[in-house]
Amino acid sequence: MTITKLALSLMLGAGLGAGCTTVPPSPQLATSDLPNCFDTNYDRERGIFTMKNEVANAVNQQCLLIVHASDEAASASQLVAGRYTAYLANGGGGGAGGTLQSFAGSGGGGGGGAGAMETQAPLVLSPGAYKLTLGAGGPGGTACMPRAGFSGGPGWVGSPSNMIRVATGEVVAGVPGADSYVRLKRRQNEKMAGKMDGHGGSGVGQTEGGHAAVAATATTARVPAEPGGAKLASGYTGAAGAAGSVSAGDKLSGAGGGGGATAVGSGGGGGGESPGQTEHPPQRGTLGGGGGGGEGTSSECDPGARGGHGYIALRRI
Repeated sequence: MTITKLALSLMLGAGLGAGCTTVPPSPQLATSDLPNCFDTNYDRERGIFTMKNEVANAVNQQCLLIVHASDEAASASQLVAGRYTAYLANGGGGGAGGTLQSFAGSGGGGGGGAGAMETQAPLVLSPGAYKLTLGAGGPGGTACMPRAGFSGGPGWVGSPSNMIRVATGEVVAGVPGADSYVRLKRRQNEKMAGKMDGHGGSGVGQTEGGHAAVAATATTARVPAEPGGAKLASGYTGAAGAAGSVSAGDKLSGAGGGGGATAVGSGGGGGGESPGQTEHPPQRGTLGGGGGGGEGTSSECDPGARGGHGYIALRRI
């Protein structure tokens, strides 16, 4: 649920900034089987490339973007060479699963996942082919298994995104190695997540997921659930999208925390239920937003929701 030392190592020391890297170019990329990005991954309503119709548990989707010379006519599935601003985000973090609340006062909802940080960088796109890797949102944490002694699991961090110039293997935007990223195994993820105390996911430059409603001790009041996205990264101006949240009636019910928002997507609401009302599951984040945390009460525990998929947008300057 949190981005830790392991997440930083997975970014191969490149951070989250966009632009050309000093990493040596990779060998000629195999692109013959890649679909055209405009055909398979373009959201025309928002004008962005993101994951669509993905296979279950996919780590990312990759596609080919063709850039034509400026003196050639561009079609609906091509770009014209020139100056652009790239807007890029990795997948959002998954929300944590809830844990049964015991008579001793432990347990409660899972925290919301962190919202991905959007990076921006000016690019000069020359004619040729570019490979886009669009990172998937991190899966939500598993629900608790009381008989086996397992509490709710942490959500996974989202997969990284990038853009590579096929002819040279140069990373022009995003995280080097995104196209070969491998998601952590469950045991590794749990080891790196830290104490499962209902805290929201977080990371450098990301919006923090909301804390869940948890029971601290048998004699102290439960910590109210919080919406996600309240803490914005420096450099952001204004709101970063609608944060995931839980209703006022959920604050003492073991509700999950809301996911953190991004510049263009909202975090998913935490799972829970108000007295006398139907239970609602945690909601998935959108466009890099964090997933909502699962509910954890004295009678049930639910898994967390998945984070929103990453995206890449290219705007002509």
